[in-house]
Amino acid sequence: MLYRPAKSLYRRLRRDGPPGTLPRDVAIWAYRLILGREPESEDAITTATLFESTEALVRAFIASAEFKARGSAGAHMMHPHAAPLDVEWQVDAATMEGLLAWVAQTWERLGKERPHWSVLAGPEFLPENLTTEQQQAFYDGGAYDLRMLLATLARVGREPAQFDVLFEFGCGLGRVTSHLCKKFKRVVACDISSHHLALAQQALDARGIANVELRQATATDFGMSEPYDLWFNRLVLQHNSPPLIAAILDRAFAMLRPQGLAVFQVPVYLEGYRFKLDEYRRIRDTFGPFEMHALPQPAILAIARRADCTLLEVREDDSAGDPWTSQVFTFEKT
Repeated sequence: MLYRPAKSLYRRLRRDGPPGTLPRDVAIWAYRLILGREPESEDAITTATLFESTEALVRAFIASAEFKARGSAGAHMMHPHAAPLDVEWQVDAATMEGLLAWVAQTWERLGKERPHWSVLAGPEFLPENLTTEQQQAFYDGGAYDLRMLLATLARVGREPAQFDVLFEFGCGLGRVTSHLCKKFKRVVACDISSHHLALAQQALDARGIANVELRQATATDFGMSEPYDLWFNRLVLQHNSPPLIAAILDRAFAMLRPQGLAVFQVPVYLEGYRFKLDEYRRIRDTFGPFEMHALPQPAILAIARRADCTLLEVREDDSAGDPWTSQVFTFEKT
């Protein structure tokens, strides 16, 4: 049984004072992305548009009984009766360049204004709250990704010494990079934000790390300009639209050497999620600092097949949080 939040939203509007008027598309997307379903009626859509801001609408939906029930039920697991997603993920080169330019603009701004917070969005990592101890904790936390990667390699019968070059996509401030370089001979790490890369270089220099090369992602090759043996990514693809996720994976697979591996995390499902390019262009400036997207598993497998990559392992993962279904994939280039 679905909970109907419309009446509680209306009561909150009356309590909070004079409302604003949000675009109808924003209200519909809030239902799809947060509650994972279509609005139950036109009245519900109208009520949702009365909030004073997108942020206020999101807060109300997250506080609703329906959203909490989804989380407590383990909604990051895909239901066996889940319906297919309507996702547009193949676009032309000019459209792709425009999508990447939008992402670059967003992360350049975040990298300049709130660099640590843009990687881990906790209040302790805002510039005004960041202490020396918190910066240390920020970088120490990157060890989790190294442990996860090493365990994944072990499960498929591989070890770090077999990979001459590891490519880390979306390195941010070098939080994970500074740990990967301890186990792999050479690490090439890229990011779309020049501000992120500048701070990453400072962090690596401060630690005396010399086996890492930093690069900036571009529309030409997403920073992947030469072959590598292992491609790794976590908590980055989800902030890109489905066509961008697809293009990044296409390039990642193409640049893998034979017997190379790609290990990455990406959301693959959210009930009710859809992506249509025209809709997205109309409302993308209302999303706030972080967009969240999914690329359906069939699309990922199709991209891998084109590149002669074989799936070795897939496991469900909670990195994206409920109600998203996120998975970690391991592919081998044949």
